[in-house]
Amino acid sequence: MTKFVYVSNDYREAWKTYLHNFEGMWKKFDDDFAADFLYKLQEEELQLKENTRPSSWYLNDKMGENEFLFNMSTYHYPHILYEYTDNLPPFEDILMERAIEMRDMGKQIDVLYSGGIDSVAIIYALNEVCPKDQLHVIMGDETPIHIYPDGYKKMVGYLPYEFAMGDLYGISRPDTNLYTTGCEADRLFGSTGYPYGRHHNKELYTKDETEWEYNQNRWWGITRHTLLTQSFRLLQNISVDKMDINNYQPFFLSPNIEKYAINMHMDKKMVWHTNFFSDKEQFLKSKMCIRDFIAKWDKDYAYSMEKTNMEVGVQYENTLPVHPNFNVLAITEDGTIVNRKNIMDYMNRECLTI
Repeated sequence: MTKFVYVSNDYREAWKTYLHNFEGMWKKFDDDFAADFLYKLQEEELQLKENTRPSSWYLNDKMGENEFLFNMSTYHYPHILYEYTDNLPPFEDILMERAIEMRDMGKQIDVLYSGGIDSVAIIYALNEVCPKDQLHVIMGDETPIHIYPDGYKKMVGYLPYEFAMGDLYGISRPDTNLYTTGCEADRLFGSTGYPYGRHHNKELYTKDETEWEYNQNRWWGITRHTLLTQSFRLLQNISVDKMDINNYQPFFLSPNIEKYAINMHMDKKMVWHTNFFSDKEQFLKSKMCIRDFIAKWDKDYAYSMEKTNMEVGVQYENTLPVHPNFNVLAITEDGTIVNRKNIMDYMNRECLTI
């Protein structure tokens, strides 16, 4: 059985094409299989909607219980239960422990940096404990420098850094280097998700910011099914044939950080915010634990920084009238990259839950 940690929409679409089997080009599946596939596909679409994810996304139950269309793996991350954890260290200590853990893995660390509060917190933490030459800061272009110029002057400018210049999704080297982002912080600390229609109806998307109970009730279900899907999307164009799954180290994808977030949720201390249309005043109240951590170095930035998006204006392929030809169609649990060269090895029933 083949299991995946990442599944692209291109791979899903390839299966739909394969199922039609035009002119008998490929192995013929029986009619029962076709019916089961379409049923499972529709079920997946419903599950994506329930978890406020676009139809092009994928789900992975981090508890390893619920099945979706493709066989998913969770072995690369511990199963953290939704339960209260007593005597956790202060949040600042948890973040510094995470930075030390990554330092002690002894590899160069590719840090995707946007200039927003999540990536700034990561840089401050890692810069505090890591040798300067262990860090490799990746920016899409100069936008993060303009977003937080003092951070560049005080810190980032003294570290090895590189601009992706249109290949943000392909510049990391998770075959040899640790790969880290701050993408999981939104999911853990108050993001309401990605409801359908967000680009077309701002009022519909933002109205739930004040519906505290609605968001509170949905947090664990969405977190359970999407926490393991956040940062893989930024590896969609890597050119390696196999990555080291142990090098997949999103900074906030850490047991104690998740336990801290669960405690916050159970204590009803979450401040909910939307990802793109968040009201400024609302967002400035959110993620206060991360803001308090940054304030150790820069209080003005910590408590005034608004929402940023790492991918806006830096992934130039997305501005073209044709879909980007990304290299990565899926990633298996052992790190093998499914691409156009080997995709036919992964067009079999062992890849699916049917």
